[in-house]
This record gives sequence, structure tokens and C-alpha cells, in this order.
Amino acid sequence: MSQKIVPSGHLLEMFMPYLKDEGRMLEVLRRVADLGFYKNFELPSFRDKYNRMYVREILEAGEATATTFVTPYIKEKKLSLCDLDEERRREALALCKEHANYAADCGYMHFGVPSGDDPGDEKRAEAKKRMAESMVELADYAKTLGMNLTIEPLDRYAYKKQLIGPMKETCIWFAPIHEACPNTFIHWDSAHEALGGIELMQSLECAAPFIGQFHLCDAITDVNHPCFGDLHMEVAQAPDWRTEGFLTPEIGAQIIKKLASYDKPAGVRHVCVAVEVLGHPGDNLWNKEKNAREFLAKCFELAGEGYGN
Repeated sequence: MSQKIVPSGHLLEMFMPYLKDEGRMLEVLRRVADLGFYKNFELPSFRDKYNRMYVREILEAGEATATTFVTPYIKEKKLSLCDLDEERRREALALCKEHANYAADCGYMHFGVPSGDDPGDEKRAEAKKRMAESMVELADYAKTLGMNLTIEPLDRYAYKKQLIGPMKETCIWFAPIHEACPNTFIHWDSAHEALGGIELMQSLECAAPFIGQFHLCDAITDVNHPCFGDLHMEVAQAPDWRTEGFLTPEIGAQIIKKLASYDKPAGVRHVCVAVEVLGHPGDNLWNKEKNAREFLAKCFELAGEGYGN
């Protein structure tokens, strides 16, 4: 084993109904941090300066790191970092920088961005050029704030239909960005790779030098199934660990073992893995967290890698 993978709690996704309720999200972070299981947390932005102070105190007390994604906020404004309209792209960049300031104030390690919709074959090359320009500008800005910048490749053709998708193509596009800005990383996600028809181990081999964090996310890949797609579905549960999707604890363990076999990328305190499950209004959100935590613990148990600092 070349590195130790540590567990992360994707609180932003599991407690999505609390996205704009900072008080409730802070209470979630406090309660989950007290469990002592996670070494990283994926969280939303906090606009209130005193709430940001509280988040930083919780992270420092637990010697934990944190990640945030600007995705919900940039989608809400219908903006894109690969927009061919320069004025709209600048709006997207300004919004990202605003949220990067909030993230840095909380003491986050990673600041994550989405690529935006794929514009089609004719405009794709130009959109990827604009996206690369956005990545470099944001990476330089994040560096001044002491943070890394991450991007999560999504599937281009199956479901999300985003610009940055197929992993081999993504790595070719990303390599010069990482060389110019070593604080840029890829956030790998099992569901997007499976939906894109990409063999998981091959995808990891390609992206391993750039992976700063990753998600274990289940999905149903049968296009004829009514629940097909990247729905951030519930993970398999004990005692049988069965799922209609592809992600079993055994597959999760294989992913963890594979990434643990590679050297940790420079500039990352630790590479962390979170289970991605979406909470909806009316759901038992704490039960989602419990199920996700137990699934992740089972993956670590099967991998035999352990976890921690």
C-alpha cells in the first residue's frame, strides 16, 4: 500500500434539504464530527461569518479537512465555466470566486467546480479551451487562499451529458492544466464512470496521478430501467448488501485498494472517499448517513486497508 485512503462524509448531498439552512447544517456537522469516523467532510457554503468560524473550529478540533462544491450555486444561476459567451463565463468565474472566499474562511482543503453542459461536437473543442482557461484562473485564485481546485468529470453521453466526461480524454485535457497549476485535481466518481461504460479499474489507472478525492456512488446502468441514471441512489445495506445498481461493497473495496496502491499526489494532505447518496425532503436523513457510513466501513473492512490519518 502506497497511501492510506481516509473516509469522508458527503453531508452536502445526504442533507441536501438543509442546503440553505446554515443552522441545521452546522448541527449536522457537529453531530457527525462527534462520531469520530470521518476525516473529511463535504459541505456547502456558509455565508454567515460566525457560522464559518464555527465550521473552522469543528474541523480544527477533529483534525479534519473539508471539501465544498460550487455546483448547486452555479446551476441555480444557470451559469457555466465553459460558456462560449464571455460575459456569462465571467459571471460564473465571479460566483466561483465568491464561494471560494467562503470556503477558505472555513478552512476547506478542496474547492470543487463543475464543467457545464456539453455543447455538441462542433463547439466542444472551443468549450474545452474555455473550461481550461477557467480552471487555470480559479486554480491561481484558490492558491492565494490556500486551497486546491478540483473538477469532477461526469458522463457525457449517458445521463448528465456534461462537457468533461470520458476519462482518457479528460486526462489528456487535464494533464497540462495540472502541470501549470499543481493545486488542481480530479474528483473521481464511480457512478459517472459506470454510466459512461468505462471499466472502473482502467479509469482509475488513467486518472490516479490526478485524483485528490473520490466518490463511491451507485447507479442503475440499464437504460430500460425506470431508475436509470445518476440519481445518487441508496447504497446496498446489511445483511445481504444487495443492490439493483452495480456498486457492491466488494467493488467499493476494489476501488479503495486500487487507489491505495498509488502514491499520494503532492499537495494533498490525504485522499478521501465519500459515499454519495442524495437526501430528499421528507427522507430520514440521519438513516441515510448511517447507511452510507456502514457501507463505507464495510468497503474498508473488505479492502483490508484500514483508515485514518
